[in-house]
Amino acid sequence: MSTGIISALLLSLTGNGLVQPICTPEDFQNTVGSSIQGDTGFIARAVFDDYAQQVQTLVLSEQKESSTTPAQQLVLDLQLSEQVDALFDELLTSLSVVSNDSKWNIGVANLRRTVLLKARKFTNPWPTTVWVDITNIAPIPQSVLFQIDTFLQNNIDEDRTERFMVSALQFGGDALLCKAYEKRSMQRWGEYLAIISPYINTDVTSNLYPNLKTGKKILRIKNWIYKNSNDEKIRDSVSKQIAMWDVLNRKQNSAIIQLVINARKQHGFDPWSRGCGQQTNSVVYKIKNELLQKTAEIQELNNSIYNTLLYSLPKELRQLFESQE
Repeated sequence: MSTGIISALLLSLTGNGLVQPICTPEDFQNTVGSSIQGDTGFIARAVFDDYAQQVQTLVLSEQKESSTTPAQQLVLDLQLSEQVDALFDELLTSLSVVSNDSKWNIGVANLRRTVLLKARKFTNPWPTTVWVDITNIAPIPQSVLFQIDTFLQNNIDEDRTERFMVSALQFGGDALLCKAYEKRSMQRWGEYLAIISPYINTDVTSNLYPNLKTGKKILRIKNWIYKNSNDEKIRDSVSKQIAMWDVLNRKQNSAIIQLVINARKQHGFDPWSRGCGQQTNSVVYKIKNELLQKTAEIQELNNSIYNTLLYSLPKELRQLFESQE
């Protein structure tokens, strides 16, 4: 089979989340490709081509049984993912000895992080408990990049097992075991949070907590008004409304973030995810209810500010804005 066909197969598998973790040619090129030169490049590409061939052989040898239950299939998928991960580990080990150059070592660390964090998005009962790839969003010191790399090497295997097992237990099984897995996973997220906390900005926050109400529609109408209205009274009114909204929105979102962090780190569950299903603990109920209340308050604030901004416009501009929405 040609390299092109193998590459297409890898892209198809990783794009559909059918098998993870898989390193695609794009992953390889975007992370270590810029460091490839001369003999180093020849060796690195040969190593990757061998890896791609082994993945292709492994995946195509797998046969799915129609009689397999969803829970059983998840266990089989975990076994396949562990085999694919072993091949990825071999790829990284082989690449790491190709060169001692610091830029090359950074590239290998970037490749590991890119592939493993992409893989976490699939078969995850806690989709909102994100190990955010902060390197794509905010500048971090090189030392932190390697801290993240070490964290992934030490934790990704257990994380994968727990994600798959909880996903299987959602179909029925040992509820206590499910909650034990969930608690460990939340503690692990807390460890990752501690590494990246000093570098969290607004953009990181929106990726780290995807269920936050960020008020995108308010920012959209604000920008539209500034672009399309020259009326100083309107622009001044918008500026005051946005300033007030920003203070209140930040305060409310900070309260929500703290609730989520406490739920995960202190009580071992993610209030935004189904996880191990309905929990009967009174503390869980209290946290979830408080979270729902605060989320509703933010939504009400956002709707109120949006309507205020919208009706600050004269009828003609308001109709133009609504026609473009």
